[in-house]
Amino acid sequence: MSLSSSSSSSIPKPSFKTDEIINNSWKIIREIGSGGCGIVYEVEKINDENVGIRAAMKAETVDTNRNYSETLAAEALVLRRMQWSPHFCRLYLAGRSSPDCNIIVMSIVGRPLSGLRRQNPSQRFTLSTAIRLGIQCLEAIEDLHSIGIIHRDIKGSNFAIGEGNLCRIVHMIDFGFARFYLTRGSDGNLHHRIPRRKAPYLGTDRYCSIFVHMRKDQGRRDDLWSFLYMLIEFIVGQLPWRSSSYKNLLSLKLQSEENLLKNCPHEFYTIFDHIRHLNFSGRPNYALITRKLREICERKHYLTDDPYDWEMGGRYYEEQLRALQKVKETKKQKKIECTVDGNNDKSEMQKVEKTEQNSKQETDEMKLYNLAHITSADTSAILTDESFIWSDSNEFEETNNILQHYPTMEDKSGIWDEERWNVENSQKSEIISEAHSEHLQFQSITE
Repeated sequence: MSLSSSSSSSIPKPSFKTDEIINNSWKIIREIGSGGCGIVYEVEKINDENVGIRAAMKAETVDTNRNYSETLAAEALVLRRMQWSPHFCRLYLAGRSSPDCNIIVMSIVGRPLSGLRRQNPSQRFTLSTAIRLGIQCLEAIEDLHSIGIIHRDIKGSNFAIGEGNLCRIVHMIDFGFARFYLTRGSDGNLHHRIPRRKAPYLGTDRYCSIFVHMRKDQGRRDDLWSFLYMLIEFIVGQLPWRSSSYKNLLSLKLQSEENLLKNCPHEFYTIFDHIRHLNFSGRPNYALITRKLREICERKHYLTDDPYDWEMGGRYYEEQLRALQKVKETKKQKKIECTVDGNNDKSEMQKVEKTEQNSKQETDEMKLYNLAHITSADTSAILTDESFIWSDSNEFEETNNILQHYPTMEDKSGIWDEERWNVENSQKSEIISEAHSEHLQFQSITE
């Protein structure tokens, strides 16, 4: 492993070579993508009974000078506590691979919902697909909230479909902005945090609540506002303020619901009204929202097993295939352009060949998916009250010992086993308690 400079950032990124071995158990297959001060690789298990498992490895540079935030600690903390939920990636490994590099190894996910939506005509899903995806996204949000954590950046690009046998399961990803909304009081009990008088602006302009624009502290209600905006975009294709400047966003979001909901099923008025009346510490009625979404499915005769838009038999399956074919033709054309008119730019040719090689590795026409997600936001903008610090002694063996009391995370099949991973509410409370007591390994989640 080495550090390489990025043209777009002064922060060096970790760099691993193909076939390099990590922790004597994972082999680097190829680079998937990068952003901020991190990079993502596809890796393969090379030992024990789980040999051959493919996973995604995220790596980030250690900030020895505390000039920017390290986000993988927050992601590892969240994933560790969400292994009981089907809507979160499996966490295989977390730790420091060298004095200047943090890594986590996690199960691979497919394309984000935002990408799937944009591939469709008018950049929207059919109502059947939108509502059924919305139900799964809400389940993921409720699961996260149930252990005392809010996401603070709910949007289509932070949900992705699974891989293989999990291709119909929506996964929540990217926890760089996540935060505990529960904290332990002097009485030893967990309480909702008291709102700060002025909170940092965290989230995405298009989807954040009006309270975020006002610099108010975020709670569960703010995740629900973002969820509602995302779901409306799934259905309509765009939000009323899509092309507006930042200074006009707040006034547009304050407009009446008629403009926002005019192209949505009437059940959305009940959902909107419920979210509108939530206060900072209020608990959303997830069951009410889910019931209203299911009522739409019942009224429209949508079935859970109906194909999604991008699946064979789905409404836009052919359009998706044509879009993928266009991508392939574009790559082919770029390669031709590198060889004509005396253009023998080797570096450009190598880029095209690498892209073509990566494309050939996909065995299914519908699997040109992002194998993992990493935030491309400027991580220096993430404000923290107390950032997580990997201790010098936090080697892989120690980290793995920390994870031993959770369900085993090495699963060769990759198939979700509901009984194996089910956790009762009492156990969730224990997980919350542990989250607030592990100060040595995980001092705090990113604020």
